[in-house]
Amino acid sequence: MRRGLLVLLAGVALAWSSPGEAQDRVIEISFTPTERAQIAIWIESADGTFLRTIRLTEATARRGIGNRPGALQMNSGFHWPYGRREGVLPVWAHRRVTAQEPFRRVIFQDRLSEGFASRTSNDASPDDYYCLSFNQATTTRDALDAVTCASQFNSDKGRYITEDDVERGYAEPFEMEGGDAMEMRQLDATSLYPPRRDLREARGADHPDVLEFADDVREVMPEIDAVTMATPPGAEEWTVQFMVPADWPAGEYVVYAEVNVEGDYNEMYDPERFPTPSLGGTTHWDYWAQTYGYPYRGQPSVVFEVPFTLDSSGGTYVAEAPVGYGSVQGRDGDIRPIDGTIADDPTGAPGSGADRFMAQPEGERLAVVVVPSNVCESEDPPPQCGMGCDGDSACGAGFLCDAGECVGICDVDDPPMAVGELLVEPHEERSWDQAHVSFLAPESRRSLRSYQVRVARVPFEPGMDFGSWGNEAKIAGLEDVALVVPTDAAPGERIEVDLGHLTQQNTYYVGVRAVDSCGAGGEVQVAEVETTEIIFTTVSPCFVATATYGTPMASEIGALRRFRDRYLMSHAFGRWLVERYYAVGPDAADEIREDEDLRAISRAALSPVVEVVRWLVD
Repeated sequence: MRRGLLVLLAGVALAWSSPGEAQDRVIEISFTPTERAQIAIWIESADGTFLRTIRLTEATARRGIGNRPGALQMNSGFHWPYGRREGVLPVWAHRRVTAQEPFRRVIFQDRLSEGFASRTSNDASPDDYYCLSFNQATTTRDALDAVTCASQFNSDKGRYITEDDVERGYAEPFEMEGGDAMEMRQLDATSLYPPRRDLREARGADHPDVLEFADDVREVMPEIDAVTMATPPGAEEWTVQFMVPADWPAGEYVVYAEVNVEGDYNEMYDPERFPTPSLGGTTHWDYWAQTYGYPYRGQPSVVFEVPFTLDSSGGTYVAEAPVGYGSVQGRDGDIRPIDGTIADDPTGAPGSGADRFMAQPEGERLAVVVVPSNVCESEDPPPQCGMGCDGDSACGAGFLCDAGECVGICDVDDPPMAVGELLVEPHEERSWDQAHVSFLAPESRRSLRSYQVRVARVPFEPGMDFGSWGNEAKIAGLEDVALVVPTDAAPGERIEVDLGHLTQQNTYYVGVRAVDSCGAGGEVQVAEVETTEIIFTTVSPCFVATATYGTPMASEIGALRRFRDRYLMSHAFGRWLVERYYAVGPDAADEIREDEDLRAISRAALSPVVEVVRWLVD
């Protein structure tokens, strides 16, 4: 499987060691997902014992789509707030519960039915993520890539089901396949999926239970923060590094990866077989649930299986096809053998069915690489082991020079250096929900696998586990997917990316660290940024230049900003100049903005400067 230059920031180790701690056994898991894929990755022993969740996408792990208010069969849509998606990753969910406890089930607070999308009592509060647009044109399956939450939505975050609810037979409406009959499906006290963990406080009419959701999840699944990953961008290679626990013996193991996508229709799984629920009339489904959104149930989850041998010599293991598929309703954790009901046509239907992990030129869809470790301590060590050396180049590929002797490339305690000159500032055009991040690429003896970038509302303190702090950074755009960053920059070269999905008027802490091909992470660097209130005109820190050219979108502004980030911010005197400019620039800009003669003079004065700057940065 090819190793692209763009590596997802989120594809990094599950358990981060401190800088300077030796890296031992590393496993890399690589695949190319389709868009909007929900993914679970876990490892089992050869005898089928569930060992560890490696990754779980954010919609399930943090947003709680598998355990939230609303009937399982309720329609879906862009950021749709309701409906338990118990069929999202059923094989992982059922197997995880063999090793860990289930979670407490969440239901509506006080609605007439779990099938009601509109409230029947005072149960709502502002929602920073989910929304429900009561506009048929924007809630269809075809509109998922074009719609946004037009205004603040108030949702019912739900409450835990109680013993009294269970004893009196609390149930949800459930239609039989094809919509031929309906029954009331009784709900028990537990769920296989975690409730949402993105609620920081109780607001409005929230039930007090919402304050317990996050802590209760962590009690059941302590590793949840570390394994949560942002949804990967479609059609881009994704690589996850897993640091093998020291107490795992060498031997045979199996990596499983389950992947699902809502609305992945084919001739066997479509709205005719699983339509919008309608039986039960207004008693069980309200007008809004039956009129808006789309029937999300398409092809069920597919599961890939890759057996591998864990030993010091390493190896590459691949799967070219899924081993089976899960229950569309999530009723069990059985893996059903792949049959003609699941699409497998990378040319005619790319990204559908079995191709949710998209087939690569060599045929593989999931690759597991066991990185060689302690190679010089094996029974038959390579001839390079123990060779004298005066530098890494003398040892050849796969080896480094350590204390005058050649050793395995991952057997040297030498993580990447810290990134340099980290700068985070509000985005010029969307200062209320995006930020611009720039830093200098660090030195590293081994090739860099990724930059891990995380965003939190609390400072990063010494001793914290960086992999569990905050959340992985998202792209600055509509899609709720992981940020990507190039890893091919030379040491000292400035890297610039924009991150998004922030909320207005909040302070955020952005942390960055480099991770190399052996899973070693550099020292964490953190910078602080404060988002503004929502504004409807563009704002730029390039005050004078923006007033001069009339818009922060002007190409001259971009060149000046790049010069500031790459050159001025790279040394103390330059940073002092920038600070002084920020102190006097707004007042100067106010004078220039209102006087056309001053604007003309400023343009004339800046033009030669801009030409030189463009020569330097473009």
